[in-house]
Amino acid sequence: MLDLSLYIILDEKYISGKLSTMVTDICKGGATAIQLREKTKGTSKFLEDALITREITKKFNVLFIVNDRIDIALAVEADGVQLGNEDIPLDYAKKIYSDRIIGYSVSQIDKAIVAEKEGAMYLGVGCLFPSTTKSKALIPLSIITDIKKAVNIPVLGIGGITLERVQDVLSAGADGICVSSDIFNHPNLLERVQEFKSKIQSVKI
Repeated sequence: MLDLSLYIILDEKYISGKLSTMVTDICKGGATAIQLREKTKGTSKFLEDALITREITKKFNVLFIVNDRIDIALAVEADGVQLGNEDIPLDYAKKIYSDRIIGYSVSQIDKAIVAEKEGAMYLGVGCLFPSTTKSKALIPLSIITDIKKAVNIPVLGIGGITLERVQDVLSAGADGICVSSDIFNHPNLLERVQEFKSKIQSVKI
């Protein structure tokens, strides 16, 4: 099964300084997957950043996921792509991206079941807590538990997850957590990633 226990979403709003240094610190800290999310940048800049991220994640054997853009994912030979209900439908995505990882964002049990049937290889379930990158309505942690019982693919909690909330999310049944703001708002990126890694490992023991 995919190891998505510490899945870090590198949103464009948090990219400051040298991207390669940030990605290196995330990998060194123990992330198992990095998603690059650039909603407003042009294709050429997204591609440039994706190439940098791909090179470093490959060196550290960390999964590299591209948000939304299958074309970018294909161009840089990313490990996977993350899609949602406003992106290309899963059945079409599978036709052109059949040999790679496809993740899908859901917040309801019925949609989770359909997503698995249509080819999703993991699910991002949220938004669980108030988040600076997501404006969706919050859902209860019990949805994680219910979806985990209904599907046979990894289920990740997403949305406003802080270090203090890791145990609650994993205890609800999540196979991993998606983190963004809590890590990038910390003054020491490497140190914060390591703290999350340690916390996850302590809960999973």
